[in-house]
Amino acid sequence: MSNVKVIVFGVGSVGMGIIRTLQNRKGVEVAGAIDIDPAKVGKDAGEVSGIAPIGVTVTDDLEAFCAENKADVIVNTASPVDVKKTFEQLLPAIRKGVNVIVASAETCNLWFTDKELAKEIDEACKKNGISYIGRGATQTEERFIISMTEGSTDVKNIVFTHYADVQAFSDESNAAEWGISMQEKDYYDGVKAGTVKSKEELKESIPYIAEAFGWEIDQVTLEKTPMVNNTGRIYGLKATVCGLKKGEKKLELNYVMVEDPERKYYDHLKVEGTPMIDCMCNYTPDRGMASTIGSIVNAIPYIAGAPAGYHNTLESPACGIYYGDYNGK
Repeated sequence: MSNVKVIVFGVGSVGMGIIRTLQNRKGVEVAGAIDIDPAKVGKDAGEVSGIAPIGVTVTDDLEAFCAENKADVIVNTASPVDVKKTFEQLLPAIRKGVNVIVASAETCNLWFTDKELAKEIDEACKKNGISYIGRGATQTEERFIISMTEGSTDVKNIVFTHYADVQAFSDESNAAEWGISMQEKDYYDGVKAGTVKSKEELKESIPYIAEAFGWEIDQVTLEKTPMVNNTGRIYGLKATVCGLKKGEKKLELNYVMVEDPERKYYDHLKVEGTPMIDCMCNYTPDRGMASTIGSIVNAIPYIAGAPAGYHNTLESPACGIYYGDYNGK
């Protein structure tokens, strides 16, 4: 049986991490690497990723690559763009029957957030016999919230805080995602222009999680607080989204993203109910990067054999780390 062949679309920090990680997995191989950076194009993907050569040359043309090569899965780890544009970028692979994993929280629950786009992706996937799913660190947090209540007999409300040191990611990525590393004025201008994410997408997690509890949320709010130093530079951002039912707060999700000099990184979950839950999970500072890479790599065996169509992430099984043969799973 041949290895599961993977294309890495976007050879940045996450893409390079995936390339390195896959070298230690059985039954899977990097078959292609796509990036628009002239400094990477034409070079061996292994060398670009800081390891020995793997015999795969980075190219900037996905369509040309797919016309000449066969692959089973493409993972999109390119710089964040609009969800629809990401789908359109990947059409050359989809039309060649390549399954898709996108490193994007916004891609995780499109049947809730953009049913028209979900339908368009679903139809394209079924036409070409492939599956399409979003994966990343955010999705693992949503699973954590739900799984911790498996032993509950009553849940009144939930408060979750994700505190993350972001120094493992580039300034460019942190600026585009959170405004971190930017001047405060440039941040607000960027949000208005659409070059910096507004984080409105964080609201999408509320109905997604609430659905697991059968809660009908009728109001979702978002509050953002930039953390600014005395030069006007943003070094962190706190974003709080709340879901209310008839004025009663049922869900509160706090995302505190910061350049933390102590490199703290944790998830804190409090559940008012029976039993009361107060759970703190501390991580090493590499958690954000490692979890993004791990959640994608661990999902490759699943996505390679999943039914055709677009899948909301929480509808798929939890994909833990797997050291066996990917091709035989």
